[in-house]
Formats: sequence, C-alpha cells, structure tokens
Amino acid sequence: MEKVLTISKDYLLVPIKKEAEKRLLTFWCGTEKIYEFEISCVDTEETYPEDFCAVLPVKKWKGQKIRIEGDVCESLLSAVREKESAVRENSGYIHFVPETGWINDPNGLIYSEGKYHLYFQHNPVDVNWGNMSWGHAESTDLLHWVQKEDVMFPDENGTMFSGCAILNERGLLGLPKDTPVFFYTVAGNASEWSKGKKFVQRIAYSTDQGETLTKVEENVLEHIEADNRDPKVYWHEEKQLYYMVLYLDKNDYAIFNSSDLKNWVMTQKLTIPGAWECPDFREIPVEGGGKKWIFWSADGYYFLGDFDGSHFVTDGVRQEAYHCMLPYAGQTFAGTDRVIMIPWMRTNNQGKNFRGMMGIPRELTLVKTEEGYLLRQKLVQELEEQKVKKLEAVLDSKSDKCVDYTQKEPAAVEIVVKLEEDKDMVVDLYGTKCLYHEGVLKIEGIAQRTEGVAGAAREFTDKEEIKEGQTYRELKMNTIGKPEKLSLLSDGEILEVTVNDGLLSEAYETVLDVRKGEITVQAEGKAKVEIYQIQ
Repeated sequence: MEKVLTISKDYLLVPIKKEAEKRLLTFWCGTEKIYEFEISCVDTEETYPEDFCAVLPVKKWKGQKIRIEGDVCESLLSAVREKESAVRENSGYIHFVPETGWINDPNGLIYSEGKYHLYFQHNPVDVNWGNMSWGHAESTDLLHWVQKEDVMFPDENGTMFSGCAILNERGLLGLPKDTPVFFYTVAGNASEWSKGKKFVQRIAYSTDQGETLTKVEENVLEHIEADNRDPKVYWHEEKQLYYMVLYLDKNDYAIFNSSDLKNWVMTQKLTIPGAWECPDFREIPVEGGGKKWIFWSADGYYFLGDFDGSHFVTDGVRQEAYHCMLPYAGQTFAGTDRVIMIPWMRTNNQGKNFRGMMGIPRELTLVKTEEGYLLRQKLVQELEEQKVKKLEAVLDSKSDKCVDYTQKEPAAVEIVVKLEEDKDMVVDLYGTKCLYHEGVLKIEGIAQRTEGVAGAAREFTDKEEIKEGQTYRELKMNTIGKPEKLSLLSDGEILEVTVNDGLLSEAYETVLDVRKGEITVQAEGKAKVEIYQIQ
C-alpha cells in the first residue's frame, strides 16, 4: 500500500499500535528515501486503533509530495496526518520521561547558553527497542524538562546509536567557536536500509542552540572491530589534545588522541574486567581538595587510576555505583565545571505509551575514607530549591513512635529520615513498604522487568538481576559505615533511595504507580522525619 500527500505543515503524525506485529514503512520524496522505520501495527478495515502517534519532522519538504510505502493496511495510511507543532504535554514527573515511545541511553549531555540539553536514544514508533534515533529535551533547572523534536533519525548508513557532545571552544572543524559538536555511532547493518554496513563514528553539529543537528557526511573513525560504539570526548589541558574513549567489544575499550577533532590516533587498547559499553572517563573532584581520574562503564562499575592524556593505568579495584539493575549507561554533562550525571532507568512503565525514563541528576564527587576513595552521588542542588516542607517530626521510642502524612495533590515527594539511633524503622509510602533492620533496607512491592528492558550481553557483566517472582529488594546501607540519613524520593512508579547524601544510592520501579495518598513513618529509636513536596 502507499499514500501520497503534499506537505503543508511541519510534522507528520504516524499512528502506532503498541506490542503488535512489526512492518517496514518507508517515506520518499521523489527518489530520495527520507525515513524508514519498523513500526508496530495491526491490520484492520475499521478506523485505525492507534495508541499514540509518532511525530516526524517534515518542514524540510514543505510544498513537496511525500510518498509513504509499506505492507500495511489502508486504514493505517489513512490515519497518517499533518500537524503544525510538536508541543509535548507536561509529563508531571520530575524525572524526564518521553511523551511516547521507547528511550534508553542518555546521549550528548551538554550545558550551553543557560540550558541543559539532554539527548537520548529514542524509538519514536514503538515502546520497544529499535529504530534508534536521537530524542532531545532541554531544561533550565535539571528537573523540569521540555521535550523537543527528535534531532537525528536512521539513514542509509545505519541507526543512530549513543554518543556525546562538547563545545567547540577552539573553533575547529570550520565551525563557529562554542558551537555544540556531537560524536556518535552510526550502527550499520542494524536496519534494512543499512544492510551490509558496519559500525562507525561520525560527527554532527548544531548552529541553533541544539534545536537541530546537522550530520557531517564522513566518518571520523572507521570501523575497528565488532560493534565498536559509544564515543566520549574531552579536552586534556596538560597535553593540549582531545582524547576519546570508545567501547570496542566484550570488556575492551580504546583511547584516541586528536588535535583537530577530525583525525584521531589510537594510543591505547585496554581490557577492563566487568566493564561493558557506554564509557565516561574524566577527572572528578575530591571533597577537601584535588581531583582523581575515574573510568565509568554502563553498569555503574567504576575504576580509579592515572591518565596522562593518552594512556590510562587503573588501580585495579572495581567499585560499584549501582547495586541493582535499574540505572544504566550514566553520562555526565559537558559545558559545566560541575560533574552532573544522568542515568537511564530501565523501567517498564506498565500501561503507558512510553517505556524508560531518566534518573534524577546527581552531582559526583569522591570522598576519601580509611579504605580508599568512595563515589558520592548527591542529588543536585536544584532539587533542594524546588522542595516545600510539608511535615517535620521527631520520633522517639519513649513517646511518639509514628507519624502520618497525607499527600493530597499528585506530586513527587521526598521523605528524609535522620537516624539518631540504629533501630528498626518502617516507611509506608502509599502502600510500598521500606523496612530498615540492622543496616539493611528492604523494599517491598518491586516491579518485575520484562525481557525487553532487562539489558543485553549479560556474559560481559556480573550484575545481580532480580529473581523471577521476587517482589522485594534489599539494600545493605551499612556498607558505607553508619547509615545516618535516608532519603526516599517517590515520583510515580519510580523510587530513588539515597543514603548519607549519596554515598549510597539506588533506584527501583515499584508495582504501585501512585502520586498521592497516605505516608506513614514508624521508628523504634530516635529519628527526625521531614517530608517534602517537590514543585
């Protein structure tokens, strides 16, 4: 079947039926193929039963005819329509979620001209992985995000896999100074359109404050091996060169140097046991003074060591930022001196028209302890500025052991408990129970993750997955010493746990997707309780 229409508006809406059969749909302008997607669809002679619409930018072809072809029903093609704007509704979350579609890894995080830009892996035509494109959102405070139109879509070279961004501070590549420049992986052979091609690294740039990206039509790094991907680029001040870290295969990575962002020379190939894809590699500050180099991989394993701009020598100690499987592929922002990281949360978001969300941004520092250095992932200061205190109480075993609070309007909330005595405690958060006993926090009512969001290539990592049928998780809070302060941040179906201002942090998807109701805190020892609504 095919449909031809003359483009008069900026966007096309393509109807999507979730969790249905995959069919190939192509879009042509004359002899030029402009889009190709495997869409989720059904056959029907009735009005098409869409769950949501994918939004495709077509302003470039205004006034021209576009032909849509695919082995799909006439009802679907009849439901394709135009739209003048791509304004997304406010999600109500303080975590970033897309309006529709699947999302995974954060990409190209950059702060530029007063705005934080979050690009991300996006499948605009389904709630499952595939058709990898780059979505885009922006914020002035890291909490309230406005989703913009997608900026890169699959083409004849491949689908758009993960990457990074830097500011063009030295005016290279023939581009204006401080232009955002993006390095990304083109995943050849990951689509019908790119059959027979390989994974290579390319550059894009933006001259309109990140609203649109222009692809540079040549490879900045040719294929090296396997599905090499996920470039991360920084400037090394001492060496006066740029360096790139790239994932190669299994537990292997490579480091490259360049003086012009265009020509790169491999300086090291290294194997890091337990590390797997999506690297971040930079200096982060040590509390009290100084900095240390940290090598970060997708599962939240991190390694400290020494780096001279070309070669990294790890201390050989693998440390763990995440003790569960929900956060993944965290990346830090370019364009700011603060080390701010956002991970992808591998949530199911049952019954919704999107799947996946981003974690609350956290600021990274290292803390020197008797055992060595420990990573602190502190909730960003911007969150503190959006909090309104709703309750403050002191619990004591000799008097009040329990406090109740009713959250009357839908909102994200944070419960902060300062434990003055290491005694049992229970927080009942809208029916999700968090039970503390002898240094261990047990969270009941944890959602099972489907295979589609469970992660891939488990042979390359040894993260502990939640067992089938298990509805709870246990967090050993005493691994960082005495647990003195516990934060529970609830935002719909996501619960983020922070201990001792980020010396330990975890995230969980709960069975209950609730944003208002009854909250109860009960403690057997002395504890101070504060409850905040986040605006």
